[in-house]
Amino acid sequence: MHKVKGFLKPCFIAAAFAASIAAVIGGITAGGTGAWAAPAGVALAALGFAGSAAAVAFAETFDLRLTLPMALITYSVKLALVMTILSIVKTALPDALLPFAYGVVGGAVVWLATQVVWAYRAKIPYIELDSRS
Repeated sequence: MHKVKGFLKPCFIAAAFAASIAAVIGGITAGGTGAWAAPAGVALAALGFAGSAAAVAFAETFDLRLTLPMALITYSVKLALVMTILSIVKTALPDALLPFAYGVVGGAVVWLATQVVWAYRAKIPYIELDSRS
């Protein structure tokens, strides 16, 4: 779980900035509804990515071979959950659907970009040195 904690902090900080920007852009383009729907979409994306990372890290504590199945399961569950939430938003608050969806996409892009930058800068050993050397 320690490995996961490394990129969560910068990703959540970037998501917070993205949510702030989404609130302003949503407010300008869609009024009050957009001002809360767009940052809510960013939050949904951030929580989805953080949940996936935590689930994969949890699976790794049992066996490294469980990480791929867990990643695929969490991806499927996350995708179904996002589609369900978008359907609920469309039914309950149709004016909020577009800003919310843009927030989800924007949050995903910001999260992934931040994670890529973190991984590029991280000092991650890519070989295991033999302890006998």
